[in-house]
Amino acid sequence: MQFSWAFIVKKWIAGLLMPINICLLLLLLSFYLCLKKRPFLAAWPLLIVIILLGFSSNLPWVNQRLYALESQYRMPKNVTNQFDFVVVLGGGHVSDPRLSPIEQLSRASLLRIMKGIELAKQNPGARLIVSGYSGSDPKTNAELMKIVATQANILPASIITIPKAKDTAQEARLISIYIGQRPTALVTSAIHMKRAMSYFQKFSNQITPIPTDYLGKMYQGPLASYQYLPDAITVGKFDAYWHEKLGTLWENIQKHLP
Repeated sequence: MQFSWAFIVKKWIAGLLMPINICLLLLLLSFYLCLKKRPFLAAWPLLIVIILLGFSSNLPWVNQRLYALESQYRMPKNVTNQFDFVVVLGGGHVSDPRLSPIEQLSRASLLRIMKGIELAKQNPGARLIVSGYSGSDPKTNAELMKIVATQANILPASIITIPKAKDTAQEARLISIYIGQRPTALVTSAIHMKRAMSYFQKFSNQITPIPTDYLGKMYQGPLASYQYLPDAITVGKFDAYWHEKLGTLWENIQKHLP
């Protein structure tokens, strides 16, 4: 798949603004200042790295932020015979030929399509729309999710694939052509739901959010002392949170562009 320069630049900027890359750039700056024999100045970027890593790897702090963002939309009580369309947004994959289609999907894609399959079976006659482009992979995310859905006994004729949408804005625009103003379930990760709804509601007022793939969860007891230690899994969750914040910032910037 060919990518525009604007898309590539956007991805590079977004990647460089992720916490791990910010830390690496600050460490390089600190190292440079040390070589220049300016230890006092070198200490400041190093201090920022310590603070950023400390907060982004702290489970209680990160979980609180995730829970607040993911709790803005709740699963509706009645989802049976309510929708004409079930939309499942793409969430990444690697089409490793050694693995089955279900194993090639990322965690986000897998949980999203499983929820979409569940809804499709609760709404007989509804069309299942799966989206997601290929990136640098030979297969598209939409293609793999369709395979998984058909393996779960969803009729291929009832599945619509949107394989060329590269981001949520494009998904909303392309999918709106099919759904119009008909009742539609929107399935995506809970952390992504707020931004996804913002894009889809530009085209339809018949969108019902169906969040899944929760990263922030309410613990039912006190955390063990070792759970306060820095943890790489928590850093990954904070990356997802930060990615959504950057996405929201970009959306707000676009609103003010001519």
